[in-house]
Amino acid sequence: MKLSEPQKQIADHPARFKVLVSGRRFGKTTLAIRQLAYYARKPDTLCWYVAPSYRQAKQIAWVEIKKILSDLNWIKKINEAELTLTLKNGSRICLRGADNKDSLRGIGINGILVIDEASDVDQEAWTEVLRPTLSTHNGHALFCGTPKGLNWFHDLYQQGQKTTDLNWKSWQFTTEQGGFVSQEEIDQAKKDLDEKTYRQEYQATFETYSGIIYYGFDMKHNVKNTKLPEDVTALAIG
Repeated sequence: MKLSEPQKQIADHPARFKVLVSGRRFGKTTLAIRQLAYYARKPDTLCWYVAPSYRQAKQIAWVEIKKILSDLNWIKKINEAELTLTLKNGSRICLRGADNKDSLRGIGINGILVIDEASDVDQEAWTEVLRPTLSTHNGHALFCGTPKGLNWFHDLYQQGQKTTDLNWKSWQFTTEQGGFVSQEEIDQAKKDLDEKTYRQEYQATFETYSGIIYYGFDMKHNVKNTKLPEDVTALAIG
């Protein structure tokens, strides 16, 4: 599968846990399917794609992943009821919904876990159910989504920005950087949407919509480290 330069940058990075924060139509699902196929190329590998709900998993990725792997002649069996592809090498790619998180227990993923639209997935589905599925075989994970406030997806992005933990890496790309939406359409969306919605949906910024005092406040651009003068520091200590 051919990837754009931003997609390739993510796919090629050695981090075990990757977080992609992107604007709409960036191509995150294409990247997710590529990663599922990449890990499933090894025999007897289990890979999972998890969306906020079973219905979303089917709508977002099922048709596309079947087509791509059919074109590659990789598929041995398709289970439509369980959204599971069994490949000729014994690997399985399963699509699941996080809305029934207890049904996700008891599985050991030795390939990759993709959590798509992560902002809409319950945090406990990751911390209490899905994270343990990676422990036995040191499985990998890719989190994808458009921001939706300062929730746990924002925390994962911040984790990936820390240079002290090489297991984690995060990226933030706009719709424009994805290269799949014309500039004319992006300009029109900017006219049609209010400023905060446009920034969130197309520029992939983390916005807050409730309990906010200052509409234009942005943590990335408005919060900075400041060194106080010595006389002020001494006064504060005293």
